[in-house]
Amino acid sequence: MKKMMLVAALALLMPASVDAAKPVVLEKHGYIVAEPRVGNQYYIKQTGTDLAWNTTRGASDIVIALIDSSADRRHKELYKVPRVVNSMKGPYSVDYHGTHTAGIMSGRHNKFGMAGLAPNVRYHFYNVFYGKNSEYTDSWTVAKAVDTAVAKGANIINLSLGGQDYDQVLADSIRRARAKGVIIVASAGNDGEKTVSFPANMKEVIAVGAIDANRRVAGFSNMAAQVKIVAPGVNILSLGLNNGFVYMDGTSMAAPMVSSGLALVKSVNPFLTPADVDALIQKMPRTSGKTYTELNTKRLLDATPRPVTLSVPSTLKSRYVKEAKLTVMKKPNLKTTYTLYQGTRKVKTLSAGNSMFTMYAGGDWLPSGSYKLQAVVTNGKHKRTASRSFKYVNPVKPAVAVKASDGGTFELATTRKGVVTVLDANKKIVYEALHVPGKFPVRSDTSAAYTVILKPTDISEKVVTVKYAPQPVQAETDTSAEST
Repeated sequence: MKKMMLVAALALLMPASVDAAKPVVLEKHGYIVAEPRVGNQYYIKQTGTDLAWNTTRGASDIVIALIDSSADRRHKELYKVPRVVNSMKGPYSVDYHGTHTAGIMSGRHNKFGMAGLAPNVRYHFYNVFYGKNSEYTDSWTVAKAVDTAVAKGANIINLSLGGQDYDQVLADSIRRARAKGVIIVASAGNDGEKTVSFPANMKEVIAVGAIDANRRVAGFSNMAAQVKIVAPGVNILSLGLNNGFVYMDGTSMAAPMVSSGLALVKSVNPFLTPADVDALIQKMPRTSGKTYTELNTKRLLDATPRPVTLSVPSTLKSRYVKEAKLTVMKKPNLKTTYTLYQGTRKVKTLSAGNSMFTMYAGGDWLPSGSYKLQAVVTNGKHKRTASRSFKYVNPVKPAVAVKASDGGTFELATTRKGVVTVLDANKKIVYEALHVPGKFPVRSDTSAAYTVILKPTDISEKVVTVKYAPQPVQAETDTSAEST
């Protein structure tokens, strides 16, 4: 494991509010390099990531900030990765540690060499080391990178670095980040001790230990109660410099696997808080007597609550829909839009708080056909959608009824929206208007015969015609006896 040296010039970076304080030394975790070769990424299956990819390979609105040494952005596996590069310390000169950790997470699925675990999220690469292949940085430079990453919208921050000494400046940055909803993942350290390096030993940080291909804790991995999750960190294939590939060991390699897994979790549900993620990890199975769980991204995704779910039968035959079920996670800052579509046309906006709705819109019962329900939840920064399609069979056929109300008024009733035309015996139009389903009066002589026509606006339905004939008036007969 390489160590990072502190230089006197760092005193210039001291915050004005801290008089005699000094930044503490932090170190990279995991510089045990195996022979470079393109080979087997056993950790993809061991972490269940291959199965998780069936659900998601990451969402483009999720950002992982890798605070490390400079990744080789010209590497073929990183060249088209959606990323921003930032150098907190000197020029952005490429380094194998940052390149290796970046590759574990973000390596493109481009058939060139290897597969990153979360290839479709976005990345911010931060260089916090002093120069090319430098082994040292300081806690205040890392703190500055944490603050910058939060300001630029990071959802997850990966810290494959650490040291023995506590620093208030970096600790405060990490606490501010978590308070703003950012998940912090850090490597536990490679000293083989029963203590965990700083900042992984903070309660606000997800500390990651390392295991091997046989699921045994690596001999070099620091392990203590603060380690809640372990991931492969032995003989890990990832990117080297100049389009190369190398094997490395270390908790530095295990941490980005956890960051990748949590990025897939956040891709499914970006509204989860750090506390929600802590609880999710805590629910994962553990070997008897162990305080930590082994990373299994598939299990994490299966246990992740969906922000919005929607179900509806494949076919509906009722105008009053009670079978559709919408569920939205309870978060105070979430807004939900619930909409019914016919094809790409928006038919109506539904109430997210009421599971029942009617197939009535635009003044008519909707025609038979294919429809889609769509629910969208958003907090202003992220949004997630659930949609379900169904076939609707309208049970209401066009019909029109007519009856006389009095000598000068008819009452007409229609079941569907359409143009109603009333013709007299000479086929002259005495009334014509567009009507929605329901009853309405028509003024005319009810003692004459008429033809009433309903032409539905639903072109899939046929025109309906009914005849009106006045009731014959029966003469009164005097049956009383004639007086004598």
